[in-house]
Amino acid sequence: MESSRKKAKTGVKKNGVKKTGVKKTTGKKKATSSTSAVHLAAPTHPYPVQTQYAPAYAPLPQTQTVVLEKPIGSNRNGKYSSCFLVFLAVVSYLVAIILGLYIMTGCVSKTANVNDIYLAELSTNATSTMSLRVGYFGGCVSVTEGADAYSADGNSTQTSTNCVSNMRRDDLEELSEDLWEPLHLDSGSTQANVQSFLNTTLPQAKHLQEDIFFFEPPLIHILLFFISGIMLLVARTGTSRKKSYKAMMVIALSFSAFALALALVTVLGSLQGMNALLNSSSSGQQRDLGDSLYISRNRTMLGLQGALVGIVVVFYVSMGVLFVQRTEEGGIGYIVQAFQTVGRPLRKKWGRRRY
Repeated sequence: MESSRKKAKTGVKKNGVKKTGVKKTTGKKKATSSTSAVHLAAPTHPYPVQTQYAPAYAPLPQTQTVVLEKPIGSNRNGKYSSCFLVFLAVVSYLVAIILGLYIMTGCVSKTANVNDIYLAELSTNATSTMSLRVGYFGGCVSVTEGADAYSADGNSTQTSTNCVSNMRRDDLEELSEDLWEPLHLDSGSTQANVQSFLNTTLPQAKHLQEDIFFFEPPLIHILLFFISGIMLLVARTGTSRKKSYKAMMVIALSFSAFALALALVTVLGSLQGMNALLNSSSSGQQRDLGDSLYISRNRTMLGLQGALVGIVVVFYVSMGVLFVQRTEEGGIGYIVQAFQTVGRPLRKKWGRRRY
């Protein structure tokens, strides 16, 4: 009886059944010291080491991290170039406005040599040298007569000049009196000659101002250039994705294009108009109209108009470069930030998803 019970107990232990009668569900075998040693042992090499049968293994390439650093001097050069462009744009903007006003106010006064800035000159030397210079609005009359006594510089003649700010009047008699009366001529015959000269030249001067040299293109050019310059300078200080900002940029660019076009129209119109009056090319200087009356051009005015076009081009080119070359270090790199802001939804939409 006792031997049968021992066999039954040993049978239960061998079958791995607990006293409760439930089998172990883990199914894992505990690692012994012998099995751990087998797994940790290095596999034997199929070939002897340092023999001709040993294969040559290429070393694994090591990954290296390359850090691209921006040169230190590039930031300074960028800031210097931006400051220079800003200075150039501001100076060219102010000079262009001043020069445009100076051209428009030619022959409106004797001060600051404004009487030397004119579009055309009508002159005669029949009895005495007299000339009438015509500007966009004003005009100047000059009379040279013999002096009673020699002056300090040794000249025996004296020249009197008077200017009016507006020659676009309908009453030519009143305009003639406003021109010659302030001259204070000594000789009565000289006064009569001046009156006759003005009666002949004033209708022609009026024709030049109203039909050939229009004041509207240079005046509108100054207004558009002034407005577009302010809009571009203001737009440079910040950015916005609003429609109002985009509309302002469109208006500024449109005004800029029209301002530059009107500057070119002004200088080319003056050149071609004088070429037609002189019946010659741009090299012609004077033409005889008959009865000792001559018409001549002023190359100083033509040079100032060409300089105005060049300065306007410099301003717009400077502003264009400032809008293109933006850096984040400068605090005004809003164009770069705008591109980055636009790229964010693209990265969210097409970027890789990380799990």
